[in-house]
Amino acid sequence: MGDYRVGLEGIDTEVVDAELETTGTWPAWLGGTLVRNGPGRFTAQPGGRGQPARHWFDGLALLQRFTVRDGRVSYARRYVRSPAWRAATETGAFGFAEVGTTPPRSWPARLARFGRPPETGTNAVVNVLRLGGRHVAVTETPDAIPYDPFTLETTDVLRYDDDLPGDWCCAHPHHEQARGLLTGLTLQYGRRSSYHVYELDDDSLQRRLVASVPTEHPSYMHSFAMTARFVVLLEYPLLANTLSLLVGRSLVDSHDWRPERGTRFTVVERVTGSVVCRSVVPAFFCYHQVNAFESDGALLVDLPSVPGEQAMHQFDLDALRGPGPRTPAGELRRYRVPLDGGPVTWRLLSRTPFEFPAIAYVQRSGLPYRHVYGVGTPDTLTTSFSDRLVKVDVEDGSSRTWTAEGCWPGEPVLVDDPSSTAEDAGVVLSLVLDSVARRSFLLALDADTFTEVARAEVPDALPLGFHGQWYDDAP
Repeated sequence: MGDYRVGLEGIDTEVVDAELETTGTWPAWLGGTLVRNGPGRFTAQPGGRGQPARHWFDGLALLQRFTVRDGRVSYARRYVRSPAWRAATETGAFGFAEVGTTPPRSWPARLARFGRPPETGTNAVVNVLRLGGRHVAVTETPDAIPYDPFTLETTDVLRYDDDLPGDWCCAHPHHEQARGLLTGLTLQYGRRSSYHVYELDDDSLQRRLVASVPTEHPSYMHSFAMTARFVVLLEYPLLANTLSLLVGRSLVDSHDWRPERGTRFTVVERVTGSVVCRSVVPAFFCYHQVNAFESDGALLVDLPSVPGEQAMHQFDLDALRGPGPRTPAGELRRYRVPLDGGPVTWRLLSRTPFEFPAIAYVQRSGLPYRHVYGVGTPDTLTTSFSDRLVKVDVEDGSSRTWTAEGCWPGEPVLVDDPSSTAEDAGVVLSLVLDSVARRSFLLALDADTFTEVARAEVPDALPLGFHGQWYDDAP
């Protein structure tokens, strides 16, 4: 059997524009571009030289483009020329505190920074979005890096046209296509920390504050849930030590798991900015929400729940490259959060281990839905990484699976068939690492039957990555 650790070796080379060999039949209606983001290099300099990254999330950001036109697929990849990339490449050391990696500074040098906002090198490694009419790469700091969707060339750090406070942000904002509106979240650290919910029009870089929610114990939140009327913050007991952050320690070393505090659902009304309710449940953690919608005076919030003790440390590179222990993928749950503040309950939607969820977002986000796609692991866990793609029916709990020997699929991206209104009409795209052949390929599955329809071969073993977006309007 192949080994996912092939996907943690990194890659130094870039590709300008190459046509890929394909098999199968790409749907005639499928035309556009998938842009993927994730770590590409795990040392400060190429060739394994310089300071090593400690954490999977700290690999230097690498953008990849797959353009599908008339049954042909072209490919490009390029490193994001962020301040973090420049500092690492030029000096051989990481110049900014990252998720698990810190610059080689003395404690006096760290203390000299006390009281100032945390430095950021904008290693935009997590996701890609559209902001102010631009394509941007983002991470969990408030700034973004614009890029050209065809060449992947990047420009200087993009700044917003406002003074909305925030030292950290959520890399998974929500977008309402019909309204041309993005809703996001920042976190401001201090003696009195606050979460700030904001809105941003598609053609603007000026954010509008919707709500500020004070907190004495700021929580690490990678995503949040939203409906037409409400934003739902899930405050996990993975709590920040703000003093540690302010002296330049890494994110991993500045957060503690405090399960006795439980996980808190904080519901914010979008129109008024008022907090409707704050309800606490036994502790759990989640990286990525699935969906949320209203039902009979409550919000139903679907998510893959995991234990939180190793939420961050499970992705330390030493742990991933070592023999274990392993942390399972999430348990797909539906939480019922009464808007009157009553007790929160939950039920299991599926026993299939689950992460990186994707739904028919434009059609069903904030509304009742039936199908969710993701990656999964065996019921008997043998790996930290997912070895299968899954489709789950949240109404009856049934699931379909795609898997292949030695293959490690990435996040599924659902592309809707424009000729159909069915929730699962279209294709599911996933970048898959074949660790036996030491190659990767872009896989296309029929979103209904979950069978393979086509693939495009990349003649390299690509690093395991994070998130991507499909753009019908990209070149």
